[in-house]
Amino acid sequence: MREGSETLTETRENNSQLEMSQTITGLPASPGIAIGPAFVLEPGIIKTVKRRIKAGEIKSEQARFVQAITAAESEISAILDDIPEELKEHSEVLKSHLLMLKDRMIFDRTLKTIEDNRINAEWALEKAVKHIHSLFAQVKDTYIRERMEDIEYLVKRVQLLLSDNDSSPNLREMDEPCVVVAHELSPADTVQMFKQNVLAFVTVTGSRTSHTAILARALGIPAVVGLEGGIGGISPDDLLIVDGLKGKVIVSPDQETIADYQAKQQSYISYRLEVIHNSSLPAETRDGYRVKIKANMELLDEIPFVISHGAEGVGLFRTEFLYIANPDKLPSEEELYSSYREVVERLAPYPVTIRTLDIGGDKFVSTIPLDQEINPALGLRAIRLCLKEKGLFWDQLRAILRASAHGEVRILFPLVSGRTEIMQVKALLEQVKDELRENEIPFDENLKTGIMIEVPSAVMVADILAREVDFFSIGTNDLIQYALAIDRVNESVSHLYQPLHPGVLRMIHATVSAAHKAGIEAAMCGEMAGEPMYAPILLGMGIDEFSMNAMVIPKVKRVIRRCHHDDCVKLVDRLLDAPSISEIRYLLEDFLRTHCPEEFDPEEAKYPEFATAGSPLMN
Repeated sequence: MREGSETLTETRENNSQLEMSQTITGLPASPGIAIGPAFVLEPGIIKTVKRRIKAGEIKSEQARFVQAITAAESEISAILDDIPEELKEHSEVLKSHLLMLKDRMIFDRTLKTIEDNRINAEWALEKAVKHIHSLFAQVKDTYIRERMEDIEYLVKRVQLLLSDNDSSPNLREMDEPCVVVAHELSPADTVQMFKQNVLAFVTVTGSRTSHTAILARALGIPAVVGLEGGIGGISPDDLLIVDGLKGKVIVSPDQETIADYQAKQQSYISYRLEVIHNSSLPAETRDGYRVKIKANMELLDEIPFVISHGAEGVGLFRTEFLYIANPDKLPSEEELYSSYREVVERLAPYPVTIRTLDIGGDKFVSTIPLDQEINPALGLRAIRLCLKEKGLFWDQLRAILRASAHGEVRILFPLVSGRTEIMQVKALLEQVKDELRENEIPFDENLKTGIMIEVPSAVMVADILAREVDFFSIGTNDLIQYALAIDRVNESVSHLYQPLHPGVLRMIHATVSAAHKAGIEAAMCGEMAGEPMYAPILLGMGIDEFSMNAMVIPKVKRVIRRCHHDDCVKLVDRLLDAPSISEIRYLLEDFLRTHCPEEFDPEEAKYPEFATAGSPLMN
C-alpha cells in the first residue's frame, strides 16, 4: 500500500503553520491516508471552436476527425503496452475505451453531423456527446449513468488532439512524492500514476463506482473525489492530508493534526493487514455454521477484486452493460459468449451465476422498440421483455450455455412473478439446448437454473416456484420497493425505503422457508446481503449464500465470524414478532452491541466508517 511519507521537510512544516487550515469534503473513493504536498494539474477545460464549413471542406474535416481518433487510439495503445504486470488484469477498461472510440454513437454520428450540418469536427463531436448525454439521462441506475464519464474522458482526449494540445496531464514533472489534485482524471491517467510519485489523488468529478476509483483501489492509492466547492482553495505545494476513509482533504494542517493522522495512517495499515487475513477465511460462525460469500459484478476489471477480497465465486453477474454500452447496436452472440467465457475461465473453479437481461424500466436499449410507459418499473422489463423479444433472449441463452462448457455456470432469471413465466423460460431454454446438441456445441448438461425473488407475488407462491428451479436468489432492492410501494430513487419517498420493515423481514423469511422445504438453496444478491449489520438477521433466517460488492466481503465475513448461529436464530424469532421498524432496530442494535461491539459500537469500533451509510448505528 502506498502511503504518505512520515518525514516532511522543515520548510513545509513551517509554511503550513503560517496558513489557515481548511477541510474540504468529498466522496471516499479509495481507502487510506496520505500526507504530502499538492501537485495541481490544470483543469483542462476546453472551449469548443464552432465553425461553419463549405461543402468542399466536408471530406477534409472528416479526415481531420478520423486522424484525431487514430491518434487517441495510439495514445491508449501505448499506455496499454506500457502497463506494469501488476495491473494487466485492469487493462480491460482501457481496451473498452479503444472500442468506444469507434462506437457508432461517437464515430459515425460525428462524421454524419459534419456532413449534414456542415460544421467543423469539434462542434460535431460536441453535438454527438450531447445526444449521448440525453440517452444516459434517462437511466435511473447510478452505476450505468456514471459510465458516461468514460465517454467524456475519451471525447476530451479527442478534442485536445483536434486543438493540437497535449491530451494528458503532465505527471512527468513530479520529482518527489505528491498528492495529485485535478478537476478530473481518466483511467488512463490513473494507470500511469503507478510509475509516478503519487501518494494520493483528489478530484472534483468522479464517484466511488467510476473506473478511476476502481483503479485507485487496485493501486492502493487513497483517493477522494467529488470535492465540494472544487479545488480552488488548493495551491501548488500546499501540504495536504487525504483521508480516503471519510472523504476529507485537509489543506495546510497544523502539527497536531499531522501527528494525529500519521498515527491513524499506521493504525489503518495494521487494520488492512487484518482485513486481508480475514478475506481468506471461511464465512463461518463461532459455532460452526457455514455460509457462502460471493460477489456481485458487472465489468471484467472487477474480477481481481472478486478474487482478492475472498469471494467464493460470483453470485450475480449483471449483463446489462453489454447492451447499454452501445444503445444503437445489440451485442452479438459471439460478443456475449466471449465476455461470459472470460469471466468463467478467470474465476474457475468457482461458480458464476449469470443473470439474464434485466433491461427496461429505468434502463434502455434504443434498438428494441419500447412504448413510452407511465410507470416503466411495472411495465415491460426483465423476463417479460425477454419472453417478448425471443430473438434477443435466444442469443443470450446460447452465449451463456456455451460459456458453461468452460466452468461452473448458473443461470438466474429476474423479475419472475409466477409459474407460467418459469415454464415458458424453461421451454425456450430446452429449445436452445436442443439446437446446441444438434450442432455438437458443448455446454454443461447439468447447468442449474434459478429465479430472483423480487416481486411480492413470487413470495406468496414461493412453495410452487421452488419445485421448478434449482435455487432462489432474493433481490431485496426491488422486493422492498415493490412490497412498500416506494420508488427508492424518488427523493420525496426514498426515506420510506426500509429493509427492517416487519413486512419485508417476513417476506424474506417465508421465501427462505419455502426454498428449504423444497430442498433448494436460498441466496440473496440485493443490497441487504452486503450490509454488515444485517448479517446476523440473514444468518438467523437461514440464507445459504450472500452475494455483494466485493469490497465489503471482508467486513461481512468479520461479522459472521463473530456471531453464534444459535443466537442469530433467536434474534430472528424476536424480530418476526416485533410490530414496528423502531422496535426491530432497537433489538438489532442491542444484539450487535452485545455480540459484535468492536464492529458496530461507536465507542469501540476502529473503523465505523466502513459500515454502509444507511446503518442506523452509524447515523
